[in-house]
Amino acid sequence: MKFDDNFLMEVGLQALPESQKKEFLAQAQEELEVRVGEIMCEGMSDEQLLEFEKLMENDQETIRKMVFELKEDFRVDPVYLKLLKKHGVKEGNWEILSEYLSVKWIQKNRPEHKKVVEEVAEALKAEIRAQAPEILGN
Repeated sequence: MKFDDNFLMEVGLQALPESQKKEFLAQAQEELEVRVGEIMCEGMSDEQLLEFEKLMENDQETIRKMVFELKEDFRVDPVYLKLLKKHGVKEGNWEILSEYLSVKWIQKNRPEHKKVVEEVAEALKAEIRAQAPEILGN
């Protein structure tokens, strides 16, 4: 999901002053991440939570362990290549590798992630739409 002018239009906030758009979009994205994170944590073991937390912190030992456990060469994986392009680099670093592994971890451990994001995003949009007049001060 992209947090951009189209998002603002979808929720009825296209008239938001330019000076407020960036901050509002950042807050909306953060809220979505928090809500999805809370749902994704439900039912996870302490070990899973710790492993994912270390991965998000770019823990090099965890990253090395997970790369070793991969059954394929990550350097040719379309997900990894897309991340390199996103970051505008030809070679990865610990941060990009961590981001790649977090995607793979979610795909393995929480395959319903994409559906949850879509559902939570729609609910968030509905909430914002309902509050749009108040946000705009109308």
